[in-house]
Amino acid sequence: MKDNLPPAFLGRRAFLRGMGALALTAPSLLADLNPDAGKNSAGIPLRVLGRTKEKITILGLGTAPVGMSKPGRAAGVPVFRAALEAGINYVDTAHNYDDAEDYLSEVLLEYRDKIFLTTKALPHSDDPREAAREMQTQFEDSLRRLKTSHVDLLHIHSIGDKPPAMILAPGGPMDFVKKMKAQGLTRFIGVTGHNHVPRFAELINSGEVDVVMVTLNFADYHQYHFEEEILPVARRHGCGILAMKVYGGHSQAPGGYARQGPSMMPVHFLEQSMHYSMGIPGVSAAVIGPYTVAEAKQNVAWAKRYTSLSLEETARLREQGKSWAAAWGPRFGPVA
Repeated sequence: MKDNLPPAFLGRRAFLRGMGALALTAPSLLADLNPDAGKNSAGIPLRVLGRTKEKITILGLGTAPVGMSKPGRAAGVPVFRAALEAGINYVDTAHNYDDAEDYLSEVLLEYRDKIFLTTKALPHSDDPREAAREMQTQFEDSLRRLKTSHVDLLHIHSIGDKPPAMILAPGGPMDFVKKMKAQGLTRFIGVTGHNHVPRFAELINSGEVDVVMVTLNFADYHQYHFEEEILPVARRHGCGILAMKVYGGHSQAPGGYARQGPSMMPVHFLEQSMHYSMGIPGVSAAVIGPYTVAEAKQNVAWAKRYTSLSLEETARLREQGKSWAAAWGPRFGPVA
C-alpha cells in the first residue's frame, strides 16, 4: 500500500489548510486510499491489510476488556462468540490480557480457519537477548492456551516502551519474531504501541514490519501524533495499519481494563469516533474490545453502516478533540 496523499495533504498544517478550502465542496478524501475489498457475507466491509494481502473486516475484535476483567468463561466466551457470529474475522489478543486467550480457545476450534488471528509478546527486559527469551516463553504459552499451531500475526507488544536499538539488536525481539516467522509459527510480524511516537519510524524502516497498530482517534490526533508522524512511514512500506484506542481507552484506567467501565469518549461520540478512525488513510481496521455481547453487537452494527466522513465532519471532530486531548493528557505515557 503506497502513500498517495497529494502534496497539499502532507503535513499537519497543510492538511488542515486543505480541509479548510475543501470542507464545504468535496467528499472526504480520508477513506479513498484504503484498499476496499467489498463486504463479507455478514455485510461488514472488508479491506486489504497492507502487504499481507489478507482481507479483513474493518472492525476487529479486541479481547483485552473481557480478558482483563475476568468475568469467567460463562460470561466471557459468549462475547467473543457473538462478535465472530456477527462476521468479524480479525481477532486481536495478547499473552498479558489475562484470561483472553483461554476464553478464545473455546471458540477457535470452530472459527480458526475463518479468522485472522493475532497475538502479542511483550519484551520486559532491557537486555535484548533476555527480552527475546521472555517473548519466546510468552508466545509458546499463547499457542498452548489458544490451542493452535500458529498465529497469523505476532506483534512485538508496546514497542514505545523500549529503545529501537534494543528491539533491533542481534538476538533481540525483532530477531525472535523473524525466527518465529521462518518457522511458520506466525505468518506476519507486527508492532504495537501507545507512546514514544518517534521510536516507531526506525522499526518500520527496518523493512521487517508487516503490520502496525497504534493509538488513533480524533482527540489523540492532538496528543499522540501517530497519524501525522508514523502512518506516512508505514504507508511507504506497505504496512497494514490498525487503529486502537479508538474510543480513547478506559476512562478510569487508560492502561488497562480490569474493571468494566466507560471509555474516555462520551457515548454519543462513539460511532463517529469509530468512523473517524476507519477513515484515516491506510487504516484497514479499527480494533475495538467490547465488555458485553450487547457492546459487541453494537460495534458490528456501526461498522456495517460505515461511511467516510466529509472533510467538514472530520475538521469538526478534530476541533472538538482539542479540548479533550488537553483534559485527558498523555495518559498512555510520554509522547516523545
